Amino acid sequence: MGQQDATTLRDDHALEFDPFRSPDREDPHPTLHRARRERPVFYSRALQTWVVTRRDDVLAILRDPGRFSSANAITNVPAPPPQEVLEVLVTGVPYEPNSVDLDPPRHGAFRALINRAFAPRRIAAVEPQARALAQRLVDSFAADGQTDLVDRLAHPLPTLVIGDLLGVPHADMPAFTRWSGEWLILLGQLGDLDRMVAAAREVVDFQHYVAGMIADRRANPGGDDLVADIVASTADVADPPSDNALVGLVMTVLFAGHETTTSLITNTVKLLLQHPDQLAEVRADRGLLPAAVTETLRFDPPVPGMYRTTTAEARVGDVTLPAGEHLQLSFAAANRDPGHFAEPDRFDLHRPDKGSHLSFGYGIHACVGAALGQLETRVAIDVLLDRLPRLRLAGDQDIVPTVSATVRGTESLHLTWN
Repeated sequence: MGQQDATTLRDDHALEFDPFRSPDREDPHPTLHRARRERPVFYSRALQTWVVTRRDDVLAILRDPGRFSSANAITNVPAPPPQEVLEVLVTGVPYEPNSVDLDPPRHGAFRALINRAFAPRRIAAVEPQARALAQRLVDSFAADGQTDLVDRLAHPLPTLVIGDLLGVPHADMPAFTRWSGEWLILLGQLGDLDRMVAAAREVVDFQHYVAGMIADRRANPGGDDLVADIVASTADVADPPSDNALVGLVMTVLFAGHETTTSLITNTVKLLLQHPDQLAEVRADRGLLPAAVTETLRFDPPVPGMYRTTTAEARVGDVTLPAGEHLQLSFAAANRDPGHFAEPDRFDLHRPDKGSHLSFGYGIHACVGAALGQLETRVAIDVLLDRLPRLRLAGDQDIVPTVSATVRGTESLHLTWN
């Protein structure tokens, strides 16, 4: 296939992809498979961005931050929100890019702060606490014989864990949960104008709360939570980020620390229950739990894609894109590329190459919280299998995916057991 013109392809609607509506919302892969075969780089009107589907192309872009900027890395909508929303946002903390949406060399200073805060010793120390929390949560519904996994375990566990790491009082965590959900609405510009204005007000409250945390750690140094570590570490940076930038950084850590892990726990449990032979293997050998989590990351990633913007004319596959074009790097499509994975639509704990998924990104922007999210997921499932015999999916339920261009999970997952 020869070189293709971006303008012509943008106006060609032969292939439509809309993860906000059926059937792509329930299962995006038929469309993504077709795209990978026929049009590996295509324009989605619903997402307002180009979608890159082949693993080699996604990996090449992740390796090239010079030509593919991380600006607007977590939103499918590069345009500013409506004026009414902006009027609300100006009452909050002015946004400054942080680690996830910065490019080198500025990215390096932020990444150093996060790497220190998420040092391996800190993550290893989380496991006993996460296990105790998971046991307490499961104990609260074990006698009921049924539950919604999302509501009772998959959401509260990572919320409490990341809250404790950040030094957020448990009493304030419901507000953090609400704020994080409203931020998703704002990032994707989902809903009508009134809905977006309401989301903007919640995000402003979120900003002011986090700004207060940072001010407190500056006024009272010596704490041992993650926010205290980040604030203290700025003293060792030659050109330290402003406190406004730290607000965005902490908000991003909190969001990534519980929204994505909620989805990873839910997706892993769902897939194991849908594959009872592999669930039986995990029950018999808990050493297979890491394999189950890794294969879930490949098969049904909690973050289906991240975004990049071309800084100059760039050829992606057979399409030449001008500067300033916004792209979704579809991890979901790349992880099922038959050019790399044999029988990619089969969930298989014993797949030898499952660890080469791209669900945590790659290179300088690889997810710093990957180890924490996987640890929490393993712990949650281990406790579930210990406490709930004959665990299974409740019948007669529609497993409805969340509406988001950033995170893929389910609104609820009803389980039953003997």
